Amino acid sequence: MATATRLVCILLLLLTALCCQSLAQRAPAVPDKCCFNFQMKRIKRDNIVDCYLTSPECPHQAVIFRVKSGKEICTQASKAWVKRYQQRFQVSSFSIPS
Repeated sequence: MATATRLVCILLLLLTALCCQSLAQRAPAVPDKCCFNFQMKRIKRDNIVDCYLTSPECPHQAVIFRVKSGKEICTQASKAWVKRYQQRFQVSSFSIPS
């Protein structure tokens, strides 16, 4: 009788573990980086080496600029200078290497 009870307990534990795993897989994705503080001054264009948008799941829409020193700087996506920089950077990054 004790063996049957142990078997039932093991099966219940396995079932619980499987249910928890499937629920965890359905959880919404957590964004890697979100911005909460923003650079207000314009960044020198020559210092920028890369840029990307934050995830739509972030509370604030932002563009992150990576500069030559490796630092990543959060900027407000709605700022005119940020939009200009982003467009210029995207155009130059799509050029075909010779």
